[in-house]
Formats: sequence, structure tokens, C-alpha cells
Amino acid sequence: MKRKLINLLGFILMGIGILTFLSPDFSAYKQQKDADKEIDAFEEEAKVPKDKDPLYQESLIYNQKIYQSGQGDLKDVWSYKAAPIRLKDQKESFGYIKIKKMDVKLPLYLGATLQNMRKGAAIMGETSLPLGTKNSNCVIAAHRGYEGIPYFREIERLKVGDRVIIKNPWERLDYRVTKIKVIDPYDMDKILIQKGKDMVTLITCHPYRGHGKYRYVVYCIRDHGQKIVEKKNSTIKDTHFQSSEWDIQREKLCHMIGLGILLIFWIIIIKNWKGTIRKGGKA
Repeated sequence: MKRKLINLLGFILMGIGILTFLSPDFSAYKQQKDADKEIDAFEEEAKVPKDKDPLYQESLIYNQKIYQSGQGDLKDVWSYKAAPIRLKDQKESFGYIKIKKMDVKLPLYLGATLQNMRKGAAIMGETSLPLGTKNSNCVIAAHRGYEGIPYFREIERLKVGDRVIIKNPWERLDYRVTKIKVIDPYDMDKILIQKGKDMVTLITCHPYRGHGKYRYVVYCIRDHGQKIVEKKNSTIKDTHFQSSEWDIQREKLCHMIGLGILLIFWIIIIKNWKGTIRKGGKA
């Protein structure tokens, strides 16, 4: 009887260990389900032509205003968090971003608040809204992984020429990667609007481990079928900053090995438990 109880306790504790070990995967699954639900709700909304939509006019005026002012208010963390405009009718997202190379599809929220960045990607305050117009640069921020959820963790997969898709309330906009840099968090001039260009800029922490001392920045321009030529120093591997790709792969490998070991021990405990029950039954 005592041996049965010990085996049963080991079985239960190992099960709890496996569930705990898999909790980041459950979190990632739930977050993606919530993100997909938000995106589906966005897609199902009745679309108003942009020339008749007050939201588009408000967004356009906002973009023109920050361009003409030189984005002088882009100075501190609060300016990142402030929503560029306020959405009405209880709407939460301004659309979504899809990056096939990163296996990412996330809702786009307005203002890089902690709450928004837990739900998806965020358009930073005092940067442009993605409208597909010149003299704009929509800076989109996301975590480099958070509580087991990937977000922009795989950003280093992106190379010059890769596609980034933005869906706003009126249309789909296609962009292509043109340049990649690692910058200091306070290098505001590196994320400003560039005259005459229609841009989207992706930004996240770097390195993956090390408390994100720097920012990994991917610059994209609107895809009009033009040829994108890779320039020197256009990827992280060509800079003096160390890539995080190995850290990410090592983490995944350790996760798989750890899970495999736990499963093996669990199977052994189950077999011992069944063996003990059979012996008890024969006795």
C-alpha cells in the first residue's frame, strides 16, 4: 500500500511538472487565439470607403500634423504610449500586421502601453498611422517574447526584400524590408519620418536576453514592385552587435530536451505504478 501511494504521488507530481513546463506554450496558444479572435472581428466589420470615413480623415490630419511639426513631441516613453487618435464604437485595434517570414499575425493597437503590448503589436505614439501615404513612418513595437509568447521574438529571420503586410480599416498595404539596424533606445532620429517615403518600421528589444539594452529596428518601404537591393551593413550579422539567433535556438532545444526527459520519467513512473497495482492484485 505504501509503495502504491509513493508511486501515485510521483505520478501526480510529474504530471504537475509537465503542465508547469508547458505553461508558456499554453500562454502562447491562448494569446494567439485571442489575437485571431480580434483579427476576425476586425475583418467582419462593415468597411466604409476611406473617402467617406471620418476616421480616415482624422488619421490623415494626424499624419500631416506630426510630419509638419517634425515629430517634436517624440521625446520620452509617454509619447510612445499615447494613442495617436481615439477609436470610437468600442473598437480596439486599427487593423493587424502579418509577417509570413516570422510566422506572425498580430492585431495593431494604438499606443505602446503595457496592456496593448500584452495583446499584440502597438503603433507608437507620435509616429504615423499606416495609411499608405508619403511622408509617413508607422513605428510598430512588440515584445521580443513575453511570458512564453513569441510576438517579435523571431525578428532576426527578416532579411532585405522580405514582405510585411499591414491591413488597416480600409485596405491592405504591402511593404518590403530595406534595412536593418540596432540602435540605442534614445536614438529618436533613427525612427523619424523620412521625406517623400511611405514607411513602416518594426522595433523590439535587443538582445533577446540581457534586458533589451538596445533596439532592433527593421525599416520597410511600400512595395510598388521596385527592386530592393541589399546594401552593406544591412543585417545584424554585419554589425558589431551580437545576434540572438543562437540564444533563441538554444532555448527551444533545451525546452524540447527538458520536456522529453520529463515524459520519459513520467512513463517510467506509470509503468512502476501499474506494476505495483498488478502485484497487489495477485496478492
